[in-house]
Amino acid sequence: MTLCPKKYLIKDLTDKPTPLDVWLQGTIEQTVGNDILIISDTSGRAKITKCESADGIINKDSIRKGTYCCIIGVVVKKGKIPEIQAYKFVDLNSQPQMKLAWENEVKECDLLFQGKLVPSIK
Repeated sequence: MTLCPKKYLIKDLTDKPTPLDVWLQGTIEQTVGNDILIISDTSGRAKITKCESADGIINKDSIRKGTYCCIIGVVVKKGKIPEIQAYKFVDLNSQPQMKLAWENEVKECDLLFQGKLVPSIK
């Protein structure tokens, strides 16, 4: 499967059409076995499914409450708590700067897609 994910804050998924390729980052709030997670960012919560088969799951211990992670997947249900099927899971606990930068990264990405920000290389 070929994905073309865009960075999103969870709150921005509530009214988007499905399916939608997404790149999210958040902290695991709850686990249900090894296959379902509830993650949160500064804006909301999302249900992540099919974690057990996602690329990047090297160690089942990565899937635990408090882990800051990156999820690349597809939104399959929208609503107050959107549901995303995971295709890639990355444990970011060893990179705390990722959490601090996430909201600004999403905003910058959105400006790039809107053509309001043009990168320059010097």
